[in-house]
Amino acid sequence: MSESICRFMTAKNEDTAIQAARFVYETECHSLIQPFLHPIYVFHIVTKGTAIFRIRDNEYSLKRGDAFFAFPAIPYYLDADGEFEYIYISFMGNGATSHLLKCKITPENPFYSNYGFLCTLFENAIRRITPSNSKLLTEAVLYYALSFFDNGDCESEADEQKHSNSVFQNIVDYVDYHYRESDISLGRLANVFSYTEKYLSSLFKKNMQIGFISYLNNLRIQYACELIQKSNMNMSEISTACGYSDYSYFSKVFKKITGHSPTDGLKYIKNK
Repeated sequence: MSESICRFMTAKNEDTAIQAARFVYETECHSLIQPFLHPIYVFHIVTKGTAIFRIRDNEYSLKRGDAFFAFPAIPYYLDADGEFEYIYISFMGNGATSHLLKCKITPENPFYSNYGFLCTLFENAIRRITPSNSKLLTEAVLYYALSFFDNGDCESEADEQKHSNSVFQNIVDYVDYHYRESDISLGRLANVFSYTEKYLSSLFKKNMQIGFISYLNNLRIQYACELIQKSNMNMSEISTACGYSDYSYFSKVFKKITGHSPTDGLKYIKNK
């Protein structure tokens, strides 16, 4: 095959479903920008050549018939030979998250060998895609393929809690890195991690005992105090640097958390 094949599907809104987004036959891995970073899950099947798959601190040797997964907002690398090709389906939804967790498919366990029987399925399916059958065919292939990763075993509560904690830690890490950006919100997290805003809100309250907004404001005001100590910026500049587009809201939050207005806080911290 001399060129990549790519088809797009329109995402659905059901919270419990698994929705396919793209079905791609990638033949030009060497020309793609790395690290790869996706907002949703990706299921890959290697069809040709060899590569080294690197995610977090782990490496895996890939060949035809190997399956590997990518996860929302987690970068990965492919050090591939010139003949390396693979087919992937990207997908999303709370149904996807729960299925992967049930099967213990995580960033620490993303690689599976001896799935060569799926190569022919993927190759034949992507060649049969038309505008009228793309969504049905892609999701049928995805559901069928994922079924081979469900061994039917139920996880213990301890295992489920461990995976839940791992997922939440990824979300917290993302917020801790991006909190100074003005558009960080539950809506953005929902898009990045493929969860509903309601579910994300419940995760913060369950794990942090405070809501998402309170957690975000605490990070921002802590950073504001650091800037007061270490920089010569005025409070308006600090407000913007901390991710607030509305100075009056920043002032209100600052006083609520520190007990001082921004002006008094500036004097107090500078004189400490």
